[in-house]
Amino acid sequence: MERILILIPFISVLVVALIVVLKIINNTTNDHNSSPKFQESKTTVRKNTRENTVAVKKGARGENSVSRVLGGTIEDKQYLVNDIIVVDENGKTSQIDHVFVNKYGIWVIETKNYAGFIYGNESQREWTQVLAYGKTKNKLYNPIKQNGTHIYILKKKFKTNLPFYSLIVFIEADISNVTADNVINIQSLRKTVWTDTGKSITPEQMKKCYNKLLKLKENSGVTIEEHIENVNKMQKDIKNGICPRCGGKLVLRKGENGDFYGCANFPKCKFTKKIDG
Repeated sequence: MERILILIPFISVLVVALIVVLKIINNTTNDHNSSPKFQESKTTVRKNTRENTVAVKKGARGENSVSRVLGGTIEDKQYLVNDIIVVDENGKTSQIDHVFVNKYGIWVIETKNYAGFIYGNESQREWTQVLAYGKTKNKLYNPIKQNGTHIYILKKKFKTNLPFYSLIVFIEADISNVTADNVINIQSLRKTVWTDTGKSITPEQMKKCYNKLLKLKENSGVTIEEHIENVNKMQKDIKNGICPRCGGKLVLRKGENGDFYGCANFPKCKFTKKIDG
């Protein structure tokens, strides 16, 4: 009993010390969480999340608008398949917004739901989006080159001589400063795909293409997340001198408009990259 009484003061001191330590730890954590740097970090994460969510939703709205204008699949007249992720022989993925098939051919459509003014031409690697009366400028990868990769992959998958056409459709932006063929606004979409191209395919060929597209979509085995990772890798490949279309080496070439990088597998692969700067 006497030993216990002797230990009581020591135990009390230890308990008080433990309480003080816990309080200090709690205050330190609260100070960290309330610090400007920590709050800025949380704000940045929330902001990036919101921006990504808005971008995805905006892109989806643009694609839905294109689907409504085209009118969906009508047996023996027209066929439409949306959001196809395809994988090439090098394991690279591409997401194709729409493929529209009618008697004039196979229309591969890339939708861009941008606002403001768009500046660019067919040969430039990057185009420019201008907002807020010129105060804000954003770069976007040339959608003609982007869609060219889509068509290249589809042709290899289909192994056909049927006519393919590239269409870049802007939903809202002013594209009067874009100098390139087959870059249109959504108001011109339906008229464009039903303009006589001078070529034609039969109803049987149309149906066969449609079935192949459905099969590609169903058997891609790639998630959106995996596709995004693949896109990031493709951008790194270009910086490292690797052709994103076929995996060949990008070599320096001379052209009428100056030097540029082209794929070593030309003419089989016609990917080009403008020299930066």
